[in-house]
Amino acid sequence: MLFKKRTDVVDYCSMNISILFSQEREKVWLQLKKDCNDSSLNNVENQKYYDHMRAVILELMHIAITKKCKWQISSDARMFTMNYLNEHDLNSIEDLQDEYNKAFGSSYTDGIASMISLFNELLTSSKMQESTIERFYAEFYTMIKIFFDNQKSIKLVTKNP
Repeated sequence: MLFKKRTDVVDYCSMNISILFSQEREKVWLQLKKDCNDSSLNNVENQKYYDHMRAVILELMHIAITKKCKWQISSDARMFTMNYLNEHDLNSIEDLQDEYNKAFGSSYTDGIASMISLFNELLTSSKMQESTIERFYAEFYTMIKIFFDNQKSIKLVTKNP
């Protein structure tokens, strides 16, 4: 693509956050949870599961922005997300996102595998079935691919100098 559509990073993050906090997204995640047919995952309270899914996906969005954009744009994305979560009294999701960030960064070979390991540990005390782990591994890789693919058609920009 010769010219990419310029999109403000705050607008991009806001759009993704509204999707992540929608009831439609919760329905999709609940179906994923049911489809795994994993007793350890089924025992996890839905809100806790949603919070972890949001934290992981927000972090995947930020990873894609960081890898494809300049520092200022990445910084604006993180600040917007942090402010949104604080303003909506969702500090626990911000804390979880930080943990998933550390997990991703702890691996030299596969940060998403480290995120999955933490996801499994925090939600089920590492009791998920192997098939469930593989399913979330695929889901998280699909999500980060979507975020990278988004940036093929848009150029994230910032209003801040």
